Amino acid sequence: MAKCARIVGTGSYLPKQKVTNQEIENMVRNFDPQRAGMPFVKWVEKLTGIKTRYFVKDEDAETMAAKASLLALEAAEMEASDIDFIIVSTLTPARDVPNIACTLGHLIGTRKAGAFPLNTACAGFVYALALAYSLIKSDIYKNILVASTEALSRVTDYDDPGTAVLFSDGAGAAILQAGEKGGICSPPHMSSDFTEHFDLKNVDCLNPSLRIKKQGREFIPRHSLHMMGGPRVLRRAVNAMADALMKALDQSPYKLKDLDVIIPHQANQRITQGLIEKLKVPSKKVCQVIDAIGNTSGATVAIGLDMAIRGKAGDTKINPGSKVGLTAVGGGYSVGALVFEY
Repeated sequence: MAKCARIVGTGSYLPKQKVTNQEIENMVRNFDPQRAGMPFVKWVEKLTGIKTRYFVKDEDAETMAAKASLLALEAAEMEASDIDFIIVSTLTPARDVPNIACTLGHLIGTRKAGAFPLNTACAGFVYALALAYSLIKSDIYKNILVASTEALSRVTDYDDPGTAVLFSDGAGAAILQAGEKGGICSPPHMSSDFTEHFDLKNVDCLNPSLRIKKQGREFIPRHSLHMMGGPRVLRRAVNAMADALMKALDQSPYKLKDLDVIIPHQANQRITQGLIEKLKVPSKKVCQVIDAIGNTSGATVAIGLDMAIRGKAGDTKINPGSKVGLTAVGGGYSVGALVFEY
């Protein structure tokens, strides 16, 4: 039985269309500067910490995942044909069938690798890594590609300013390989609870009047993504990610003080700062890239991981031998955390 699942290569991809707060102001409806007490740009930075984000134009979640995965393969010095299995987390696939993991395998050229998608929203990448770890530990597969990708700009509710300024597009990927030391060597922590604070649903499939037609074909429309915020959600997110990380550490050989880097889901800057204060860790240990990339849901941890490995996450740098903690909370609520040695 494999002793661990090592991360041997990572990659990330952001679309070419960079959108500033000044530019997104033209897309957002119903913003009231008098109610906010400040101009739009200042309000966005205060509310979220975001200064820029990236939107797809001619791309989709599948093509972004492919570009991130090819970079991960290059970093791992592997070929697509070496991959045994693919797991992709997303809530914005271009289509449901074929599933996005199957499509990703086709795009990068894997040879009949097993593949499936999952959706635990912003906790998706951590959940996908946890499943890959389990498949490797059970000796079913040796090389697994994990990707998280989102095209959230296509489903975000721009009538709701608090939601519209948060979400962006991008993808990240990692390759896990069976190993004898280092890597993910202990069980991740996962839990869930129910909430409707993060809402994106298909309309009533039983009501034929709600179907839409395009080019002679019928489709079931989706509602726009809407996220309710507020102090209660902020506290719950901070507490959930802190608790999950501590429980993952309890199942590992490490303590909080042993971690060199912590990569939380980049929901907004206030939540990240709250996590730093809750854990009482130096801010330079915690990956903070939301100001540049926005909230890409489950892909934020994947992108943050790759940026930290490649030295593109400010003072936060992952080196060979670094002990790393990942923690995320997503709408659901789905919560997950794991620790590994790089």
